[in-house]
Amino acid sequence: MGSTSSTMQRRRKGHRGRPEDRGAVTAGTPHHAVILLAILILLTASAAPAATPAEHTAIEGPFTSVPEVTAACLQCHPETGTAILESVHWRWQRQRSIDGKTETYSKLDGLTNFGIVARSNPGRCLVCHISTAPAPETIDNGGAGSIDCLVCHDTSGTYRRGVQATPAELLRMARSAGPPAPANCMTCHSPSCGLGPDVHREDFATDVHLSRRGGGMSCQECHPSGGRHRMARRLSRDSGTRLATGCRACHTDSPHGQLQLNRHAELIACQTCHIPEYGRATPVLIGWNWLLAGQTAGIFLDGRAGRTHLLTGNGFLLASGVEPVYRWDNGSDRVYRRGDRTEQGKVTVLQEPGPRRPGSRIRPFMVQYGTQLYDARYRYLVSPQLNPGPGPLFPDADWETIARRGMNSFRLPYSGRHDFTVTLTQRRLDHGTVPAAQALDCMDCHGATTRMDWQTLGYEQDPWTDGTGVARPPLATPPEPGPAATPAGRELPPIRETVLPVEPDR
Repeated sequence: MGSTSSTMQRRRKGHRGRPEDRGAVTAGTPHHAVILLAILILLTASAAPAATPAEHTAIEGPFTSVPEVTAACLQCHPETGTAILESVHWRWQRQRSIDGKTETYSKLDGLTNFGIVARSNPGRCLVCHISTAPAPETIDNGGAGSIDCLVCHDTSGTYRRGVQATPAELLRMARSAGPPAPANCMTCHSPSCGLGPDVHREDFATDVHLSRRGGGMSCQECHPSGGRHRMARRLSRDSGTRLATGCRACHTDSPHGQLQLNRHAELIACQTCHIPEYGRATPVLIGWNWLLAGQTAGIFLDGRAGRTHLLTGNGFLLASGVEPVYRWDNGSDRVYRRGDRTEQGKVTVLQEPGPRRPGSRIRPFMVQYGTQLYDARYRYLVSPQLNPGPGPLFPDADWETIARRGMNSFRLPYSGRHDFTVTLTQRRLDHGTVPAAQALDCMDCHGATTRMDWQTLGYEQDPWTDGTGVARPPLATPPEPGPAATPAGRELPPIRETVLPVEPDR
């Protein structure tokens, strides 16, 4: 950003902003009636020194199944099997900040994915578990022999989960075993939790770090395993004076050539400017209306690549080029928990960032809306039982049976009375970084065409102006958060922005 009107004019004329307009969809905010799954951790890295494919060419078969390949792996890597059984990828548990407190969170029993419990729906929700026989009992009590090594370490590109490979194919894949490529990780981390092959989340493939035209990096470079298959959610690096995490671990605290941009980075997350939209490569899930399950009239988008489904037979709503919403965030969440009551006439929040705290930054979030079942008497969400096999998730839409079976498996009473409510999930955006020339510019966030909801962020208006184009005083500070948002005895730092004149509309 500059500090003079002429600088602003030059920036606007040469503005690159976001990529070419593809009919971008705005995700919207909870109080808008917009139609619209921890970020989980990226799979996976080798343990101990990683063997190269050349070192595996001496492996001898024959193999008739994936467990036989695993047994061969464990002969040389027994300690790796023990490490995997203790890892997040096996346990599906991690330490997570919820309501400002660190606790163990289980993806097996969590309800942030449209209220669906993975433990109750192994046929759908455990398809990405790194075992050869995905089931809750395998996760709880399985041994190292149940690990599927090939899903992460096949470098031949031929392994397919659930497809019986020939002995020759298994031998070729075993000999190709090496450090995971992004394609291995995307097997599980690109689709949305077993909801279907066309339902995706973030833009991993187009991320400038992973793209062959960009950094050509591996997932492990930002999510190191520490030699124990314990993939870190964020890269950490000791800078000598303090621990740098996330983007700053590589890009430092002052990655920009302009002082004003570096000052912005103190209170604005890197992702805010460098992930201007999501759903760039493939349409992403923005909503799921269970009442539309089984409908046959599809909605399509005609484009250069052909027809793309925007409304699928399971009631999934998809979109491309979606603009994020922006919230204060310090990594802590509010989540819907087992038995939480819904409020009549209000949206039920499944996940959202916690209140502003010291250290919070403005960052982008993807939004997903749901229209789903709740118990009309007890007023909590119904966790359904999905069709475990191929085909529709809700065959025949027999809601009474779906609700009763699901709640019986979930071990919560079902009154026999159901209705539908609207849910909202806000998930952090961490992937889909664009080249610097496509990052947001000054006027994407400030001025008449701002994408920021300044009132929701705590400002009375755009902190650059008073709303009429007249400059405010040199420093603008938003209202202080309420008592509930500020820990006792701690003051939140003011948000200070240099006031620049705005070019008048022409």
